Amino acid sequence: MTIRCLLDGLLLDATVGRRGARVTAYDGDEAFGLEAVEAAFYEVVSADPDELLGLEQAHYRLLRRADDFLLRRA
Repeated sequence: MTIRCLLDGLLLDATVGRRGARVTAYDGDEAFGLEAVEAAFYEVVSADPDELLGLEQAHYRLLRRADDFLLRRA
């Protein structure tokens, strides 16, 4: 999955943990957990159906799809 920071436009790779675990974003070699409230400052640029389901299960409702969102195949 790819997410974009709404503040600076930075694109980050991200993963969703299994069974509703949190989102982990990767900025180069650094990884950080994205809190559900912080998700208001990001948008999903691309994801597959399993990743979208994981976001719903992890309660990341504030993480919206971008206007240019691309649904990838699993």
